[in-house]
This record gives sequence, structure tokens and C-alpha cells, in this order.
Amino acid sequence: MQRRRFLWAGAGILLSPCSAWTQIRSVRIGVLSPRRDSVILRPVLGRLREFGYIEGKNLDVEYRSADGAVERFPKLARELVDAKCDLIFASGSVYPARALRDATATIPIVIVAIEYDPIKAGIVASLGRPGANITGVTLSAPEVFAKRLELLHELLPQATRFLVFTDSYTNEQFEAMRQTAGRLRVELSTYAFGSPPYAFDPAFDQAEKIGAAGLLLPTAPTFFDRRAVIYETALKRRLPVVVGGSAWWTGTGWLLGYGVIADHTYARAGDIAASILKGKKPGDIPIEQPSEFEFAINLKTAKALGITVPQSVMVRASRVVQ
Repeated sequence: MQRRRFLWAGAGILLSPCSAWTQIRSVRIGVLSPRRDSVILRPVLGRLREFGYIEGKNLDVEYRSADGAVERFPKLARELVDAKCDLIFASGSVYPARALRDATATIPIVIVAIEYDPIKAGIVASLGRPGANITGVTLSAPEVFAKRLELLHELLPQATRFLVFTDSYTNEQFEAMRQTAGRLRVELSTYAFGSPPYAFDPAFDQAEKIGAAGLLLPTAPTFFDRRAVIYETALKRRLPVVVGGSAWWTGTGWLLGYGVIADHTYARAGDIAASILKGKKPGDIPIEQPSEFEFAINLKTAKALGITVPQSVMVRASRVVQ
């Protein structure tokens, strides 16, 4: 099945390839991310290349990662400011965005908000007119987090209890799931992780102890980094999992995925960055939101778990992995 087209709400940035620009000045961009291998780099740098910004030629990239330690972000943000970047990406959770907001009021900041609402977090005044030196894209919406629980419940309609992994990055996601659980009349139990490295066996032991029918895995850096361990353990223990990603995750074996088409989102962040580097003020650029999402399901994994996928779930999937 073909995946749905990806649309953006609000006023978007429309740019032409670099052939429309005869002069490309050398620039330096920064990337502040929760994890070492930032997933935004490839699509963002690919998009910037289309507009004439080529790493190693007229584009330098300063990259800083907190490696899961949120207390490191203020120092790393200051390093990027001191490096005199022309623009800085704040990728992932609220922590890099907050650190950069506090570190500079002049250098343009392009957020890629994955796990938080930038208005509630106090990063911007509004999505339509963010103001100051900040703009970007946001993947965060309570209805997205809630939808993952709804889909898992629809897949397992007799289930009454699910487990949610939580850590310092996932509070907003869990709150949306908690409210949905009340409406669906199911119980959510949490396993809260502290500082990395995380030990996952005790978490799965808890799932068995409480009789959880499935696991909700929120979006968080350490969960992504340790996804192979989580996947293999869940499959071994025959525990269905719904994740925040979609086609890529289910294509690698995960049962259910619901979320935006990530590379498209990151490419849009590249478009916004290019417009700023060409002179547009970040505060005048609306923060963009995706208006369509991708729901994917892996039937091979469902069979391995002994789950019969209801037709009502199948017909809503935008991608089915056989």
C-alpha cells in the first residue's frame, strides 16, 4: 500500500533550488541534539546542499550532543554560541531548545520539536508568529501520542492494562496517553527509567508481573539508541509494542508505528534554515506542523506474536509490511 502524502498546515516556506541564487556565502551552522548520531543531519544537510550550501565547501557544521545527560545542554549551547554559528538547530527534546533560547537572543534557532509542545514549554509565543530568533518545525501534538494508545487498544480490544516506558524526555507524551486511557477505560502502568544506561529486563519483568497486554514506547533518545535490545526482548517475551515512528520502524520488525514521515519533516527544517541564511527573520516564519501522519503495521510480527489484526485496523494502515 502506498503511504499517504505529507502535508503541512499553515504558511509554508517555498524555496527554489540554488540555481536561483548566484551568490552563496560561506556559513557555519550548529546542531544541538540529545543523542550522538542526530537523525536530522542527513536530510537537513541534503536539503541545504540543494540550495548551494555544501559541507566542506561553503558550509561548516558544529555538532554537539548531550548523550542523554540533560544537564550538559547549557554548556553545549554556549559552545555553539561561542563558535559564532550563523544558525543553530535544536533537535529533539525541549532541553536543547531551552538551552539555546537562554544562551542567545540573536543567533537564529531552528527547532525540530519532537517530544514537546514549544508553546507550553515557553520556547515560542505562538506557532504562527514565534517572534524573537526562533522558528522551526514541531512533530509534537497530544493527539499523536493519544492515537498510539488508541491503535494498540483497537488491536487488542480485550486488553485492560498496558505498560508505558518513561524517562525525563517523555512526560508530555505520557500525559496525553494517560488522558486517553481514562477515556478508553484501560489502565496505564509506568516503568520510569533514571539515568542511562537503562536496564530493560526489570521493566519487562514488571510487564509480566502486572499482566500488561502491550507496551507503549514513547519517543526518547535512549529508547531509540537501545531499540534493538527493546525489540528483541519484547519479541522474546511476546509483548506487542507500539512506537512513535512509522514505516521505518515497522519495516525493521516493530508491530505498530504511528507518526509523521520524519525525513520530510527534517527536510522542511532545512528549507526554513535556507530561507534564514538568505536573510529572512526567524521570528516572522511560522513554525510548521504536519497535518497527515503515517500508520504502519507489520503482519509478520503480528503472526509471530499470535495476534490476528482486525480488518478495521488493516484498512486504516497507510503501510502494511507483509
